[in-house]
Amino acid sequence: MSAVQSELGRLAASSVKKEIRSVRVCRTWTELEQFHAGWNSLLQASSGASIFQTPEWLAAWWQAFGAHKNLLALVFIDSDENTVGIAPLYSEQERFFGAPMKVLHMVGAGSGDSDALDFIIAPGYEQMCAQTFLSWLAQECNWDICALETLPQNSLIAQHLSALTHKNGSELYSETSPNFFIDLPPTWPQYLDALEPGFRPLLTRYPRRLQSRFNVSITRCEREGDLVSNLEALFTLHQMRWTGRGETGAFSSAERRDFYLRMAHAFQGRGWLEFWLLKLDNQIVAAQFCFRYRDTVYLLQEGFHPKYAVEKIGYALRAHVLQEMIRTGAIRYDFLGGTDAYKLKFGARCGSYLTMRLTGTLRGRLCLAARHRKQQIKQWLKRKLPAFVPAPLGRKKTKAPASQANESTE
Repeated sequence: MSAVQSELGRLAASSVKKEIRSVRVCRTWTELEQFHAGWNSLLQASSGASIFQTPEWLAAWWQAFGAHKNLLALVFIDSDENTVGIAPLYSEQERFFGAPMKVLHMVGAGSGDSDALDFIIAPGYEQMCAQTFLSWLAQECNWDICALETLPQNSLIAQHLSALTHKNGSELYSETSPNFFIDLPPTWPQYLDALEPGFRPLLTRYPRRLQSRFNVSITRCEREGDLVSNLEALFTLHQMRWTGRGETGAFSSAERRDFYLRMAHAFQGRGWLEFWLLKLDNQIVAAQFCFRYRDTVYLLQEGFHPKYAVEKIGYALRAHVLQEMIRTGAIRYDFLGGTDAYKLKFGARCGSYLTMRLTGTLRGRLCLAARHRKQQIKQWLKRKLPAFVPAPLGRKKTKAPASQANESTE
């Protein structure tokens, strides 16, 4: 048994007997990095941990997007000086209905790139960390709203926070958003058999047709020396699709391009990167940027050349990636957030993320109450009015979040 496994076993066995003795607030990433070993131990002990909770993901995100944000990462310490929980937060000024608000977010939230964010907690310490976190919030006067976004559906921290705030009579607003994923079977034929008969040819016959028309190669980016050029190909392909629709595209942001480069290097070093490229006659025409953590493969972004849309190159690439993931033992292919209908064609089922917002001041409560009422009205209008009516009502045109703007393969 390794030293790490021994320590995790000791923590799990003693967790019910321990209490949280202190909370350390890290205001720089260098301070938080001092708890790197404990952070990784907590992730190893958590069966439901996602790649979005790893130091690699969050460090790359902070380095790219954190320039004008204030880090407030909480580290929960027990009586034996063990790290039993980490809540990586930051604060920034935002405007709600024209009023300035100081908002707390989890590191990774706010740019549209992260899903399944959560506190990183040792098993058995969830309730104690939730209680300690609420106590810290009560003492920390300088905030209006605390937004905990895209928590997993089964987050224990979310459950305890909800119960504790309800018991205390505190204001808490919750909402859900969809998350689609495929439960991968043991074999490729089993996966194909579960699809609608009319859809299967797109994953079988069309890739064969592509082979007959072009010199086709599909490769995984495995060499660090190829990473920059392959990312540039992804950025270009994705931008071609969105700028062709009159949109700016996710990769018009220099911060996001920087984030992808930092994160991809870190993931490649850990063997987590699943970055696949399809070439026709030696030209990259499609790319799928995924990563793998434990037995789950996450699709973050993709792009393909509109010139070859009729050839169904997006289907060909996804079919290859799915086949490889099944062959190598993955059990879930996660499309992440978004309501795109094409995901259902691939046999995806729908889960959900939870966003919780707490208030710390009167103006925060008034703001969230107004926001909640506005959402209720929109939902009522959507149910009651014909589908053609909402469009002229001045709906603001927004760009899809980066983590949810993965391309339809059609």
